[in-house]
Amino acid sequence: MADIPKDWYEHALTVDVKKDINSNERIKSISKPYYKSFVRFAARQRINYVNDIEAEWSEYYEKYIKNRLSDIDIDSWKRLSHQVLERDHYTCFYCDQTGGILEVDHMTPVSRGGESTLDNLVTACRHCNRQKRDKTVAEYLKWKDEHE
Repeated sequence: MADIPKDWYEHALTVDVKKDINSNERIKSISKPYYKSFVRFAARQRINYVNDIEAEWSEYYEKYIKNRLSDIDIDSWKRLSHQVLERDHYTCFYCDQTGGILEVDHMTPVSRGGESTLDNLVTACRHCNRQKRDKTVAEYLKWKDEHE
């Protein structure tokens, strides 16, 4: 007897989601750039909830697309990033490193409703920004204390 993969149920639901997407022209069209990610999201949703491709797309869009940087003009983002870096004197908000590879971080992550505004953006070194991921500042500082 062949080994059954651990995630067999999610795989079966993935097949079902793909079938539903293909039968709904609107969802098929608007989900195209996010297809793989959306299929994975919808399959996981179906583990706990009733199948509803429209509701799954709506929740996916709200959670992962609506406030993402893909909705911001690249020139505006560059100007905003430059303002943040200058305001923070090219110094990491989390570890005080100056210089090196610096990025702009959302203190309240976009995935948690944070916006791309000056009061929610800070300079972060790549190391801190990668570790912080989608944590709030308080969560990250607590995590950092426990792991470093």
